[in-house]
Amino acid sequence: MARSTLKHSAARVAALFILCIQPSAASPAFVLNQRCACTSAACQLSLARSSDNNIFIQQINQDNKDDLEEFSTFCIDIFHNRKGESDSVVSRKWKDIKLAILQKAQMIDLSVPFNGNRSVFVARACINSEKDRLTEIIGCCEVIEERIATSQEQKSPRVRPIIENLAVKEEYRRQGVGKALLEACEQNVQTWIPFHDDIFAQVDDGNLKAKEFFMDNNFKVVYSDDDCKKDDLEGLAFSQTTITKFMLRKVLDS
Repeated sequence: MARSTLKHSAARVAALFILCIQPSAASPAFVLNQRCACTSAACQLSLARSSDNNIFIQQINQDNKDDLEEFSTFCIDIFHNRKGESDSVVSRKWKDIKLAILQKAQMIDLSVPFNGNRSVFVARACINSEKDRLTEIIGCCEVIEERIATSQEQKSPRVRPIIENLAVKEEYRRQGVGKALLEACEQNVQTWIPFHDDIFAQVDDGNLKAKEFFMDNNFKVVYSDDDCKKDDLEGLAFSQTTITKFMLRKVLDS
């Protein structure tokens, strides 16, 4: 499942959640803070690894333009570039232009200094286990501080962490990758200053599988918001529709 947003730029996306991964009993265990044996400087970061599937969780350097471009391209593609759609040639070309604009907007959004905490993670698959060479991104997630109310009646919401842009490539779903990305965000939040004792997520009310994913990971629905926006790329211009989303909350272990 995923949430794609670009709230801090003019073209910020407010897209619906989509199902990306569901946990299973056979999901592999990911060991946090294990370093990859790769000799590339790009992957000498804090990683999580599945000993079974050679999948790594890597924290993105938000000062690295190449990392941000790779992340934003993956994120926009997985949320908006639906395969199998019956687009005409002209419609497809125009949609490609809009996707490129969204990708650029998200890059700007990630690179502009942010007054608060924000962390971005990607999952990478490792080919050739002897060399541990990393391949392209197979999943992504970010966690960011935003003003969030814990109920619809709350008049003065305070800054809280919320999960955004959680997504996993189709062929890697149901292998524990989404759960590992979520856990990376949760553990990272517990190192932030100021301290947070809870974390939030928001899902489209029609996406029951996304809701189930978070609830399976100890999130609980706190309220629904019927005034959320979702981007629609099918017309000639950028447009948005109003949808309802659930706000979910999880209490973090101290």
